[in-house]
This record gives sequence, C-alpha cells and structure tokens, in this order.
Amino acid sequence: MHKNSPEAGFTITEIVIVIVLVGIIAALGMSRILRSDTYNAIIVRDQVVSLSRSAQQRAIGRSDVVLTLRPVGSNLEVEVEDDNGVMQRATLGLDSVLLSADVNELDSCGSTTGSTTLTTSNELVFEFDELGDLLRGGVTGSPGYPVTVTNGARLCIDNDPLMSVCWSTSGYAYVGDCIE
Repeated sequence: MHKNSPEAGFTITEIVIVIVLVGIIAALGMSRILRSDTYNAIIVRDQVVSLSRSAQQRAIGRSDVVLTLRPVGSNLEVEVEDDNGVMQRATLGLDSVLLSADVNELDSCGSTTGSTTLTTSNELVFEFDELGDLLRGGVTGSPGYPVTVTNGARLCIDNDPLMSVCWSTSGYAYVGDCIE
C-alpha cells in the first residue's frame, strides 16, 4: 500500500508553466480564426441588414423612404431618409471589405460576382413603397438606373455567398446565398 505523500502532485511552477503555454496556444489559434478583415465584413453585413429592416418598417404607410449605401473612403455610410431628411445614419468601417451589388440578379456571389462594385461614385440606393416593398433601386451609374425591382437584390461582400445581404421583392433583408 502507498501512503499519500505531501510531495505528491504538481508544483505551483509546473501549473503556471502549463497555464502560460495553454494561453499562448489559445491566442495563436484565435488570431487565425478571428482575422480582423473577417470581423469587419460580419459587422458590415449585420448592420446593413439591420438598417435595411429599419428602412422597410419606416416605409410602411409612406412612399418616400430611401435606403442608401455610400462608400466614403474606407467607410460605408448607410442612410435611411425620407422627404424630411435623414432619419437614421450609420458609418461602418470597410477595412479590407469589397462590396458589389446587383438588382434582379440573384445568382450566388460565388459563381456570379456582383456586376457593379460600390465606390465613392457608385452607391447602392433602394426606394420603398408604402407597403414596405422594394420599388426601385440599383447602383448609381449602372445602366438603366433606377431599375424596377422584380426579383430582389443582393449585396456581395467579399464575393462570399454566405456573407451576402439579400433583399426580397417584399423589401425584407436577410443574410445568405441569394439563389433564386
């Protein structure tokens, strides 16, 4: 039989060394998983969806609500406005985030990237009707702008289908692949 010895177990030094090593490994692993450019794209996507839904709600019973996504430098300004001016505004960082958009073209961003890249001279604009449905919209400067929305719209973020923002013809914004 063995007696419990007071010397059995780990020393404080051994425990501290193990904790430090686990911390270093965890920090390296997290830095690979949560790269800053991925995080920025997620924030942009979620804020665009939130402000789009807000615009749709504000449009119900009115016919003058417009949602505008305007790249300015390394930021994206998102505005919800009516005839009286801006009702809601947000500025989002676009560090390493590429945006392109289409109206009535809902193929996957992975197979067909957005036809028009959003730049400081090309912004994405949507007009809502009094039911909160998408009426007209598109990227300014693109052929035929503004286009009547018949199939919906999409915003490709970094040409990643899972990071896309999609709008149905009813004006509802959602995240994911916008395949018809």
